[in-house]
Amino acid sequence: MNDKTDKKFYWAEGVTKKEVINSLNDNKPSIFRNQRNRKVLVAALSFSIIFLLLTIFIDQPKIKSYVEFFLMAAIVMFYLLLRKAVRLLADAPSELLDERQIKLRNNAYIYAYRWMTYITLIYFCFYYLINREATSVLFPNKEAHISTSLFSICIWMASLPSMVLAWSMPSEDNA
Repeated sequence: MNDKTDKKFYWAEGVTKKEVINSLNDNKPSIFRNQRNRKVLVAALSFSIIFLLLTIFIDQPKIKSYVEFFLMAAIVMFYLLLRKAVRLLADAPSELLDERQIKLRNNAYIYAYRWMTYITLIYFCFYYLINREATSVLFPNKEAHISTSLFSICIWMASLPSMVLAWSMPSEDNA
C-alpha cells in the first residue's frame, strides 16, 4: 500500500482508512472489550444526553450554561470512547469491512433507525406538551429551549448506531 491510499479520508463516514484499519486490528487490552462495560458506557452517554435535554428547566442562565458545558464535554468524551469501543465499526465504509462486520453494522443501523424514530416522537410529544397554553405557566420562557433540544437530538442521531453496536456486540475473547 502506498502512503496516499493509507491517508484516504471518507467524508461521509468521518474516518480515515488508516484509522479504521488500526482500530479493527487493535489487540491492546481495553476495558471496553467487555460487553458489560460497553453497556455502562451506553447508559452513561444516554443519561448525559437526557440530562442535557432536561437543562431547559434550569432558569438561572449562568448555572444552566455551566451545566450544559459540563454535559456537552461529558457527551463528547463518552461518544469518542464509544466509537473506540466498537472499533469504528458503525462509521467504517463497507470496503474496509468483511461480510460479517458489514452484516453486524447494517443490523445495528436498522435498530438505530427504529430508535431514532421513537426518540424523535418523544421529543415532538415533549414539545407539544411544553408549548400548550395550559403549561405556559410552568414554562414561561419556552422559546429559549429549542437550541439545547436540537443539539441533544442531533447527538442521539449521531451516536445511536454506535450505541446499538456497543449494546449488541458480544465480549471479545481477550477482554
